[in-house]
Amino acid sequence: QPPELYVYDHCPFCVRVRLACGLVGKKHKLMFMANDDVDTPTALVGKKIAPIWVDGDGPMAESLDIVAKIDTGNAIKPASSRTDLKAWQKSVQTLMRKLQRPRYVMVPLPEFMQKAGRDAFVTNHQMPPYEKAEWKGGDIPLETKYAKYNEAFGETDALLPELNKALLELEPLISCKDCCTEGGLSVDDIDLWSRLRSLTVIKGVQLPPKIRAYLDNLAEKGDVPLYDTMAV
Repeated sequence: QPPELYVYDHCPFCVRVRLACGLVGKKHKLMFMANDDVDTPTALVGKKIAPIWVDGDGPMAESLDIVAKIDTGNAIKPASSRTDLKAWQKSVQTLMRKLQRPRYVMVPLPEFMQKAGRDAFVTNHQMPPYEKAEWKGGDIPLETKYAKYNEAFGETDALLPELNKALLELEPLISCKDCCTEGGLSVDDIDLWSRLRSLTVIKGVQLPPKIRAYLDNLAEKGDVPLYDTMAV
């Protein structure tokens, strides 16, 4: 009986575990949950969360704990103390939310195959400049939230050049196609690659050669497909 991994496709924390499994050759059964499915994760770990790993020891959550558990041969080095990658991620956070979130609910991802799944995502994931508490706790109707998503999608022509410029700043921070930090594959890659994968859902994104090579190489080695074929 192979272990089961419960995920959402778009979720970078879920992708961390999928990537690690591929890189270390850990066979498992991939279980995509609908985004509005509260019962499955709650039955396993007591709340709606992903990823969830289920093996003979029982279910566990927390992506990096799962990665540590499956990497029995220590193939993945610990995280370095680099702050530049984190700073870069923070610098593009608002930009990424505006470009990625509308697209997630437009493309055929398993967690969004039904309207209820898309509704749950749009209900819970704020569109900048809204803060999470205001978006979730306020009395903004769902139709208004969808309208804000569509508005953000409509800003693509203005936002994309900003993102493309930011990617040129990221490129020199990546060591090579095999790892972002010198010295080999590490938790830095488990985190960074999982976040960069989402870029490929954006049609017209200009990935500099080193970033493109890094994405393609680890997609193949980690057995996690990119979104290029469904980019919008």
